[in-house]
Amino acid sequence: MQTPTADMAQDMHNPLEAPETTPAHGNEAFQPEGTTEAAPFVPDTAEKVDWVLGRIADHRTRAARIRENAELMAKDADREAEGLLWQFGLALQAFAREQLTGKKKSLRLFHGVIGYRTKPAGVTVGNEAEAIAWAKQNLPLAVTERLDKKALTEALLSTGEAVDFATMQQAEEVFYIK
Repeated sequence: MQTPTADMAQDMHNPLEAPETTPAHGNEAFQPEGTTEAAPFVPDTAEKVDWVLGRIADHRTRAARIRENAELMAKDADREAEGLLWQFGLALQAFAREQLTGKKKSLRLFHGVIGYRTKPAGVTVGNEAEAIAWAKQNLPLAVTERLDKKALTEALLSTGEAVDFATMQQAEEVFYIK
């Protein structure tokens, strides 16, 4: 990342180490060398804009790394939980059966609830194409249609046809930061 001034060349990843005159602290003033009065930082040159974009990119990269690490940590925790269920699941079931008498179906504990519930009957579909063909013939209400909005947009924009069910939107420039 290229920095606009020597003051900004310090490590911007740690705001505690950043000089107080840089915008790394939020809305504090950026004071150019040789001036005594603080002026607000305004990204009004290519260097300053590039510096701000670099900071945004750094934060987005950091956020992506955090999400990735959090996902890995969550997967580890899920694996550990599954291991505990495999190891102690039968004992937990036996304890629940012993504790639950009468109409009571669950036991609330400090870290969770154990119990039994009635799982409704259901169907697991092995071959969806066959199931759809059967349902179209025998149970048409079980089959739904889905609109491909991208294809519809392309068709209506290419023909210019006006329809009652849709409103055309013109292309427009929208500001973005990537």
